[in-house]
Amino acid sequence: MRVRVITGWVLAALFVAMSANSFATSGELTADAWGFLLLTPLALALALSPTLPWEGTESEGAGEWSDEEEEADGSKEAPDPIESGFDVPVL
Repeated sequence: MRVRVITGWVLAALFVAMSANSFATSGELTADAWGFLLLTPLALALALSPTLPWEGTESEGAGEWSDEEEEADGSKEAPDPIESGFDVPVL
């Protein structure tokens, strides 16, 4: 984990330095300078995130999703939008 954090911070600093270097050499903000700045948040996310999505061993979101309400009612129909308070569109 420590290697990932250090790598993220080094990459973030490197992207900012490369953007500044590109700006200094060309004298104007080019697509290269903006590209390096736009890559900086990815490096910061790598440095600041406690875990990465592919490092997890168990699926955290699997237990949150369920169709228990539909199974209990036995009804698979969508609710009537007029009863829910939506207006009927006039074309």
